[in-house]
Amino acid sequence: MTRTAFLAALEQLLAPLPEAERKDALSYYEDYLDAAGPENEARAIAELGSPEEVARKILDEQTPAGSSAAPASPAPRSRWRMVLGGGLAVLVLACFFFQHSKATPVQPVEPASPAADSSSVPEEASSSYLAVPADTVPLTIPADDLGESTLQIPLEKLDQELKLSLNYGSVTFVTDPSLTSDKYATFQFDNFPHSPVLRHTGGDGRTTLTFEMPENWQVAENAPEAMLTVTIPADALTRLLISLETGDVRLAPMQLKTLTVALTNGSLRAENLTVTRDLLIELPAGKCMIDHLSIAEYASIAATYCIRLHLDGDPADYTTDARTDDVVRIGNKEYDKRYTSSGPNGILNLYAKGLIYLNVEEQRPA
Repeated sequence: MTRTAFLAALEQLLAPLPEAERKDALSYYEDYLDAAGPENEARAIAELGSPEEVARKILDEQTPAGSSAAPASPAPRSRWRMVLGGGLAVLVLACFFFQHSKATPVQPVEPASPAADSSSVPEEASSSYLAVPADTVPLTIPADDLGESTLQIPLEKLDQELKLSLNYGSVTFVTDPSLTSDKYATFQFDNFPHSPVLRHTGGDGRTTLTFEMPENWQVAENAPEAMLTVTIPADALTRLLISLETGDVRLAPMQLKTLTVALTNGSLRAENLTVTRDLLIELPAGKCMIDHLSIAEYASIAATYCIRLHLDGDPADYTTDARTDDVVRIGNKEYDKRYTSSGPNGILNLYAKGLIYLNVEEQRPA
């Protein structure tokens, strides 16, 4: 489990605490993990136990409601402060001696036991937590053990920026003209393992959704495709950033100021796309196909396989630099390895190992 997942889960589990005490507890655990350092983060989390165990210890030490008896020992918050402070000191010393001693390395810590079943979180919470895996033993998830969940976020909380970061699954955007600014965007997760889904919503119209499936989890080969479907109005977003490790992205007609797509092992398919400022696409193991693209300032697209674009206007009207290990096709013309032009309609930089098609009608099967 990562530091971010641990703290997000703990924050949700400590919801019954007054806000000041909850923040105080979280700040101490942040200090604890900061002191451990990135190289000892996993070990520190394993020693702490699961977020459920940590939260239970803190909540159990709270004075029962309605109790009039004065505590004979330090206040509950002071108690866990002292325990954590002592643990923090021990951890710092352990890390110091571990890094500087030439003695026999310390034996690895046994992994913590798997967490309990996933729990639901109110939609209005700033972070959404579905489950916390803590086991480091390789685990295969059968196809019938995949689930689905729905998250709704008010459009006003993501109209400036929406950032999606997933290490498993594909993403599809569907536009719904009936939605208005006082309604919700819908995020439908289908066929996803029960793994952390973290949500952070800022107060300035920016929202980030992160899905992290643990590295030791393996989905069965016969499992259906994991798909996140986002339903929004076509012009609801200002900036959209998508980062995936294993999936594809499909975009319905959309209007944006900035679009950034980085797919480690996937392709992009878009229908009617208007980007008024910056378009940045990186597909190191995929292809890019956009049925209709309108850009006003700058676009950069790099793909291992082909790039197929139908531009709003002639490619010669853009300041274009299209480079490929193959050929560039524009209409019925071909250019070997490179095509350049200077025009007033924005900058267009393209690179692909395969073919680059600009304004070439796609051949449909008879």
